Amino acid sequence: MKNFYPTYLYIKTHNKTGLRYFGKTTNDPFQYKGSGKHWLAHIKKHGNDMSTEILGYYTDVNECTKAALEFSKNNQIVESTSWANLVDENGLDGGNTGRTNYTSMSIETKEKLSASKQGQKPWNTGLLGVSPGNRLPRTNEQKLKISQSLTGRTRSPESIKKTADKLRGRPRPDVADRLRGVKKSPETLVKMKAAQQLKGPLSEETKAKIREARKQQEFSKETKEKLKGMVVVVNEQGIIKRITKQEFYSLENKEWVFHNSNEGKRRKGVCE
Repeated sequence: MKNFYPTYLYIKTHNKTGLRYFGKTTNDPFQYKGSGKHWLAHIKKHGNDMSTEILGYYTDVNECTKAALEFSKNNQIVESTSWANLVDENGLDGGNTGRTNYTSMSIETKEKLSASKQGQKPWNTGLLGVSPGNRLPRTNEQKLKISQSLTGRTRSPESIKKTADKLRGRPRPDVADRLRGVKKSPETLVKMKAAQQLKGPLSEETKAKIREARKQQEFSKETKEKLKGMVVVVNEQGIIKRITKQEFYSLENKEWVFHNSNEGKRRKGVCE
C-alpha cells in the first residue's frame, strides 16, 4: 500500500453469541461493522447487535502493524473458535486504502436507482443517533470513547475549507428558532468578554475585508423596514446589538453606548 492513513484497531463482540472479531479501519470504528467473510456471515445470521472496543489509534504504519500482529498471535485469533478472523490482522489489508479509481454511476443509473426507491420507507424513520453500520443509538460509553480517541487530532486547512464551503449558506431555521429570545447567563457573558479581550485589535486587513463584505451586502425591503430607527450599541462585555433610538435615548445608565463612539470602540477592543 502506497499511503498509510490514521488507523483504528478494534475488537467487535457479538452481544448475542459472544463471537469476537479483530480488525482495522480508517473510519468510525463504532459505525464500521467489519469486513471479515465469516464475521459478516455471522452478523447477517444473528443480527447487528455488537459492542466495540478500541484497541488503539495509530498514525505510524510500523507501530500499527506491530500492534496488530502481536495481538493476533497472542490471542490466536485464527486458531481460536472464539474469534471470527480467518487470517491474522496486520493493520494494513482491507478497509480504506485511499483508492480513487472507483467508477462513478452514470446519470441514467442514478435515475433508475432513484425510481426504484420511490415510495419506500427509510429504515431509520423515527430513529435518532443511528447509522447503517450501527443501528442502535450510541451509548454514553461509546460517545466517550470516540471523544477520547479524537482528542488532540487537528484538521488540515484544506479539510476545514471543504467543510466551510459545504456548510456556507445553509439555512438553519431550527437553530434560529431555538436561540431566539434566549438570554445569556452571567457566566457566559464573562467568558465572551474574556474571549474578545484575547483576540486583540482587528488588523487593517481584517477591517478591509469586513468593509468589502458589507459593501456587497444587500438587504430586503422587510429588513430595511426593521432597521429603520435602530441604533447599534455595545455593552461592557463587548456584546453588540441593535435597539430603537427611543430606547437608546431613554437609557439612564451607560450600560449600552453607541458602538462607534470612543467608549464603544474601547469596549469592542478596536480603539486606537
